[in-house]
Amino acid sequence: MKVLRSVVCLVVVAAALAVSGADAAAQAQVQGLVEKLASSSADERKEAREGLLALGAAAVPTLILATESDDATVRWEAVNLLGVLDDLRATDAVLRVAMTDPDVHARWRANWAITVLDDGTVVPCLIAALWGEDTTVAWNAAVTLSLFGILEAVPLLHEGLKVDGWQQWEAVNALGRVWNDETAPKLIVVLQGGSEDVRKEAALSLGRIGGDEAIAALFEALAHDTSPEVRWRAAMMIGRIGDIVAISLLEDILKVETHPLVIGYIVGAIEALVPP
Repeated sequence: MKVLRSVVCLVVVAAALAVSGADAAAQAQVQGLVEKLASSSADERKEAREGLLALGAAAVPTLILATESDDATVRWEAVNLLGVLDDLRATDAVLRVAMTDPDVHARWRANWAITVLDDGTVVPCLIAALWGEDTTVAWNAAVTLSLFGILEAVPLLHEGLKVDGWQQWEAVNALGRVWNDETAPKLIVVLQGGSEDVRKEAALSLGRIGGDEAIAALFEALAHDTSPEVRWRAAMMIGRIGDIVAISLLEDILKVETHPLVIGYIVGAIEALVPP
């Protein structure tokens, strides 16, 4: 069954290349606007976006082709516009970018767009990709599946926590959307020992998961983490998931906290937890 689903997935992704033709004059107009998406001028890119959105469905075939541009900025702009236009002809092309694009910005914008363009084939295709031989595609599929709340992605995301760098950050971020009973302890480990960027994201993800373990870890981070960026995020999440018992602990930390931003978030957390 997994082999069959993998084959189906490959067929679905390849189908993005089969784009229908359109009137030559209209195509030339669309092509000119798409080329402006690569401009170094923000005004020109804005003008191109507005023009393509005004053309609507007529722009979709050329935008689909633009998802294969050598220019990562054009690919980002193309998947963004295809998501806004919400035309299901673009599903396969956007899915391909989400699963395979080497540029993280284009890939993450495709992740957003594919949640708009899901025609019922997306989640089965992504799940099938988890079991494929291409480890990069499997990883990208797991990250995208987190946006759909699909538990099958969690084991691979847990593995991503062991890899330093961007993949670890992606894993932490994704596990704030989909998790199981093993997730919070694993996130606590990276909250305590990861890079600053990873710790910031871990505080947010633990706040989304909630539970006694998460709250205890967030208090530990609020009291002892060297980064105010981590501490204010921990305070904010305690305010969202804590209870009245947390107020006295927050007040104790408030007495020794010196960073104004963190102080503001601790005060906000206390206010959020005070019974009405």
